[in-house]
Amino acid sequence: MNGGFSQYLEKVARQLPEEAGKLIEGDLNLTLLDWYTDGVPAEEAAARIRRSAGWA
Repeated sequence: MNGGFSQYLEKVARQLPEEAGKLIEGDLNLTLLDWYTDGVPAEEAAARIRRSAGWA
C-alpha cells in the first residue's frame, strides 16, 4: 500500500461518519494496522466498519 499507515487511516476515516474519528484513532487502531499490514484496501476496511457499526 502506498502512502503509509497514517494516510491509510485518513482514507478510511473519510469514508465513515464523523463520529467514527475517535474509533479510528483509538479502539480500532490496532485492527486497522492489522488490515493495513494484510493489504486490505482502505475502502474495504471502511466497509467492514460500516457493516459492524450498522452504518451500512
